Amino acid sequence: MNPGRPIALEDAITPASSTNAGGRFRSRLDLLIRIGCVLVSSVAIAVLCGWIFGIPRLTQLLPDLAFMKVNTASALLTASITLWLLHTRELDSPWMPFARCLAVLLLALGSLTLSEHIFGLELGIDQHISTNLHPSLQSAHLGRVSPASSFILTFVGLALLTLKARRSILAACTHWLIVPPLLVSALAVLGYAYGATSLYAVKPYTSMAAHTAASFFVLCLCILAADSAHGFASIATSDTAGGLVSRRLLPTIPIIIFLLGWVGGKGQELGLYDARFGSALMVLLSIAFCVTAVAWTGISLHRVDLTRKVAEAEIVRLNVGLEVRVQERTNELAQVSAQLVIVNGSLELLSRQDGLTGLANRRHFDTYLADQLCVAHRQRRAISLVLFDVDAFKAYNDLYGHQAGDDCLKAVAVALRSCCRQTADMAARYGGEEFAMILPETDRKAAVKIAERARAAVARLSITHQQSPAAPFVTVSAGISAYSPDGAITADQLIRDADQALYQAKRLGRNQIVAATIGVPDLGIV
Repeated sequence: MNPGRPIALEDAITPASSTNAGGRFRSRLDLLIRIGCVLVSSVAIAVLCGWIFGIPRLTQLLPDLAFMKVNTASALLTASITLWLLHTRELDSPWMPFARCLAVLLLALGSLTLSEHIFGLELGIDQHISTNLHPSLQSAHLGRVSPASSFILTFVGLALLTLKARRSILAACTHWLIVPPLLVSALAVLGYAYGATSLYAVKPYTSMAAHTAASFFVLCLCILAADSAHGFASIATSDTAGGLVSRRLLPTIPIIIFLLGWVGGKGQELGLYDARFGSALMVLLSIAFCVTAVAWTGISLHRVDLTRKVAEAEIVRLNVGLEVRVQERTNELAQVSAQLVIVNGSLELLSRQDGLTGLANRRHFDTYLADQLCVAHRQRRAISLVLFDVDAFKAYNDLYGHQAGDDCLKAVAVALRSCCRQTADMAARYGGEEFAMILPETDRKAAVKIAERARAAVARLSITHQQSPAAPFVTVSAGISAYSPDGAITADQLIRDADQALYQAKRLGRNQIVAATIGVPDLGIV
């Protein structure tokens, strides 16, 4: 689990009883659909064998009941095969187009037969398949499929044609298309179960056989449950409260009420009680069962709701803890980031600063000089460079020691820095006892004045130097090079000219300043 992401309800409520209930019900539905297809196809095959081999008992359940027509048996066999293929095969399977063709065939058979009943047509559909029947049953076969059966076949064909279609709108239509044939077949089954002849022996239910009605009813239920991605099946196989209610109540209440009604009717037929007592008993038992089923489901939903509330409270607690930890981590990161900024600034300063004197180091000096030369050339301004050298510093170091030598260099650095008059001026330690000053926007004349002030500032330090040939105190010599933007200048040229001028100052006796004679006239920029 990502510690930075708030916990959602579906992440917390995952008990096995809640998560797997829908999956287990889906597996049971799959098994029941397969069993239903096998049962319907078995009935259809048995009826076809009865017609072909002259076995009347296979075509009608009882002698006084209606026959299942050959067309109806063939349609049921085709429908069960179609449903099996659509339910067990993937959408990209080569069997799917074949199954769709069978659904179109069912739709054509049902709609054409229904049009015969409605418009009085004689298409002779029943006559085309009577040649292979047993001679003893030829006369019994005569007569087209009943209007109810043709109505059911039409809607079953449409439902199978849209079942598991690639477009969700068409796939969702299956569960609406199968409702009318399901109700019609259920009405016929109830007529046979309760002995209500008017439900199947009066138009439009005349000649609908008992096993025809039962087969159509089972087939419609299988089609209704075949697509778990849409309609009722999607709700019943889900792990929601609606799925729990659907699984608990919808399969049980109709069956129990049907059985209670049948038992009540049989009790009246046997003379155990009269019609009024039977009706009251039926109502009482139905109420008791419905209340029991609702209470049982309510208890289950109450437990689920309690689990959900506990999980929500736990989620709130965990999210608060996560937010606190995230805030703590954020504060820690902010502190670390601030420390890194300070450290990086210190590192940046150390990378540019001389560790002993605090002036710019040689690396920063080279970079700064190159940048200022580019600016001077672009803006057509002068620039000067002054190189300083502490006179006879080696002798000072040998006489007074390295610690005294370091203190001397620090004092000289302070004096040189104090003579920088502009923000752009920079004093740097060039190396050893050598120092440098970069003076942007400064010509040779102004650079001489600044260098002289720097030389005088060092002299005023009055640092005793008994071994100096120039004076009894520490002094510096300086070389100056200055260029205007009219010339082609480089950093190496500027440094070389200043170094030559410094060498000349040392030859002339030290403790003095020499400006390079190479360059251009003064520009008067101070």
